[in-house]
Amino acid sequence: MIPAYSERPATLTRLWAEMPTDSLLILVINAPALHPKTLALLAHFEGYCTRPGPQALWQTSLHKDKAGLLVINRCYPRALIPEQQGVGLARKIGADIALKLINDGTVQSPIIHSTDADARLPKDYFTQIQPSDAAGWVYAYRHRLPAPEHLKTAMRLYELKLSHFTGGLRWAGSRFGHASLGSIIAINAVAYAQVRGFPKRATGEDFYLLNKLAKIGPIIRLQGGRVVLSPRLSQRVPIGTGTGVRALIDQNLEKTALFYNPETFAHLQLLLTTLTTAETTAAIEAVSDPKIQSYFTNSNCLSTFRKLEANAGRKTHFQRALLNWFDGFQQLKFIHHLRDLDLPDVTLARVLQAPWFQSPHALDIRRDRLEKIRDLA
Repeated sequence: MIPAYSERPATLTRLWAEMPTDSLLILVINAPALHPKTLALLAHFEGYCTRPGPQALWQTSLHKDKAGLLVINRCYPRALIPEQQGVGLARKIGADIALKLINDGTVQSPIIHSTDADARLPKDYFTQIQPSDAAGWVYAYRHRLPAPEHLKTAMRLYELKLSHFTGGLRWAGSRFGHASLGSIIAINAVAYAQVRGFPKRATGEDFYLLNKLAKIGPIIRLQGGRVVLSPRLSQRVPIGTGTGVRALIDQNLEKTALFYNPETFAHLQLLLTTLTTAETTAAIEAVSDPKIQSYFTNSNCLSTFRKLEANAGRKTHFQRALLNWFDGFQQLKFIHHLRDLDLPDVTLARVLQAPWFQSPHALDIRRDRLEKIRDLA
């Protein structure tokens, strides 16, 4: 499933041609307003398709020598995507249709794959996932490096920031320590239905979907071929690769603090351990860490914990409720609270001393790119 807005036809045509003949590409061509480039993209794929009726907003191409193609038109005046719902709604439309086709037996695979128009998929993309009880999977990834050297450095730093965050979360014992990129996700169809699919958001839809999925089953980080992502510096959304890379261009790496303080994750580890073992709210409240106590006061979460305790019949139910409440979003808020309290961001040289960077094989960033970054510190 791919949402497509302002994309080049050649890129998507190549991706379609490379897909296995027994697979289905659901292409949601969408725009918030009439957009000539996107309308041209729709016209290109209409040339391959058959429309079931003159008013239909979908059309198909089914040939035995190519992957199936289902094109959804959400770029015409009567079917535009509201700007505030953006790519989240586009992904939801595509994935919901995939779920329907799986449920009625038209599609045999129980897995919904989500990627982007400018991604390059590895040859083992469809064979990396093995049957399991996972709610979802996240592919390994890398970004194509831009030609200018200063942009190469910015892209490597951006990947380092992502890897620092996810590596720190995993080191702390969080089950939310996976990359949250809509272009590298695969989802168990049953789990997708249980969490009601992608949220209708213009940005962050990938983060919030995985946040919900991780509460009902594991998210597995795949170790096969990497999905190769575009280095384009688009600013179509306020949070994303383009915005993140632009902020890292030509930074003074000796002086500029760009990364979460690694000490923050030690406090997160303590809090997660406390929540995992606590049988009562009183036991949580007794934790001696002053930074965690500051978070308790700022977030007023203890009152929430008391309500969860009152509603839980058993201690295991209480602990499960605690850990579901203290999810990926709440953990990010905890990290930001400690940053604003007295653990400010740190420089490149300092972040590379974090424990998770001493085991580069466990990180999301490729080892060769990590070594390039070490040379700058």
